[in-house]
Amino acid sequence: MTEKNQPLAAICWTTTAILAGFICFTQAGMMLCMLMGRVGIAWAAPGGLALALVAGDRMGRRMGPARWERIWPPVLALGVVALGLAFSAFYFDLSWDGQWYHQTAIYALANDWNPLTRPLRSFAQPPNAELWVRHYPKGPWYAAAAIFDATGQVELGKCINVIAWAAMGLATLAAALDYGVRRSRAAAIAVVVALNPVVMSEMTTYMVDGVMMSFLTVVVAATFSGFRRPRLAVILVGLLAAIASINAKFTGLVFLCILFAAGGLWCMMQARKWLRPYCGLALLALFLGGGVWGFNPYVTNSIYRFNPFYPQSGSKTFPSLDDQNKQGIERGETPKNFLVHNRFSRLFLATFGRPGNMPYHRERNSELMWPFAARWADLFYYRYHETRVAGFGPWFSGALLLSLALAAWILLKGTPARALMIFVALTIVGSLVISPYFWWARYGPQLWLLPIVPAVFVFWAAPSRWVLNMAWILVTLLAVNAGIVTAVRMTWETNASRTLRRQLTELRQSDREIVFSIPRFGVSVEGRLKAWGISYEIGDANQVRGGTELMSVVEDYPLPVRYRLLPQAATRPAK
Repeated sequence: MTEKNQPLAAICWTTTAILAGFICFTQAGMMLCMLMGRVGIAWAAPGGLALALVAGDRMGRRMGPARWERIWPPVLALGVVALGLAFSAFYFDLSWDGQWYHQTAIYALANDWNPLTRPLRSFAQPPNAELWVRHYPKGPWYAAAAIFDATGQVELGKCINVIAWAAMGLATLAAALDYGVRRSRAAAIAVVVALNPVVMSEMTTYMVDGVMMSFLTVVVAATFSGFRRPRLAVILVGLLAAIASINAKFTGLVFLCILFAAGGLWCMMQARKWLRPYCGLALLALFLGGGVWGFNPYVTNSIYRFNPFYPQSGSKTFPSLDDQNKQGIERGETPKNFLVHNRFSRLFLATFGRPGNMPYHRERNSELMWPFAARWADLFYYRYHETRVAGFGPWFSGALLLSLALAAWILLKGTPARALMIFVALTIVGSLVISPYFWWARYGPQLWLLPIVPAVFVFWAAPSRWVLNMAWILVTLLAVNAGIVTAVRMTWETNASRTLRRQLTELRQSDREIVFSIPRFGVSVEGRLKAWGISYEIGDANQVRGGTELMSVVEDYPLPVRYRLLPQAATRPAK
């Protein structure tokens, strides 16, 4: 790393540490408050932020920037948090899973549930959500519940998406600078990595795939930087990000194990002196993430269900969803023509298919598409927060082929970076094929990194001008591709949030009795109605027949919320 880039890299690492620390310390604060009978739980989020700022300042001092430069990390971190809160205040979570069980867990944690002492508490509402609320990782839920308790606004907890996204971009920039990549190229790498369509598509929701991917990327960046120049500050960033990733999703732990195994293998081949400390740090991260911060679910699942990954994996006494033939992804979320194919074929069909969200939107089967042959009408499918086919964007398949050409040049030229490039690419591919469900972008978000890898090595090695231009074309293509997905998605989210806000305002001002039919989102939607001061009754589908659909799900998703204004006038009780 050049001396000119050292202060900027230090600022990025310190800011990332504050952001990751905020998430981890807030979760730890929530858990500690629960062990003390929920005393001071409203201070868990402010306390977590204050502790993260103090730790960041100490870290900044160790990294050596000048005194005036140390002001930037806390300013940037507070700016990211403020931006996240403002962003979350405008947008409603309109994702299906977010309204179904994510918000159910957040309300329970914020109100009265202690998952450390009562991990198997029953949840009668909403229907069929109990399994996920009890047994899934709870890191983002803890943080969101803490923010909810501190502010009284459940939607503000979605700011963790913005925090994780910013941490990913800053860590990527810092790692690139640590390797001596020019600032303009390092910034381009950071931007295109941060524009991962899975992360951007879930930014307004409580879904956790994007949070997991963001912090997983931070771990990757810290690992590479640590191999280049081991520093305590970077190691701490990696540990915090690993804890956050493990507690976002089960696959966060699985992917980290693959990453750590790949790093250990690289140490054995290239740097044996680092093998023992590296393995020690990897085991420490897994212990803290899975055994301490992740006590529920990893330890409680092991105690009560004999498998830390229950219900995705099970035991003889408590079989998994697959063993019970109840895996919803296979039964109701997969394009019908995928069902006869193995995981490799599914990944190919989803990557090189025409954009679609089969089996929803009146379509059952997907179809293949030539690269760059997407039609204007195909962009409709990026309104969905979890697009199934071509989920990484309409031009991703073409960008992937271009990256293969760039990789072939690196291999043929025999550059020093080619062995590492192959190793990184194989690690990404290996992590994708361990499950039949990673054809779906949200379940294999790391595929986005695969075409970026050759461009990173070209920017680092700085070869001939035409190869650099090719790398710039690839990075630009990926950025524009992700920009298309983000623009379509955020346009829908903006219009949908405005529509829902208008509906809620009209319902609050109405003097008629209102009956709602809420098939799946009882806790989240009722919480929303109460927050807006709307008096209502819960009925069934027959009672709202001919009524109005409340903006609650994207077009053609099942079981939307409906309501009906009763014909007789009724005086509302005073609020």
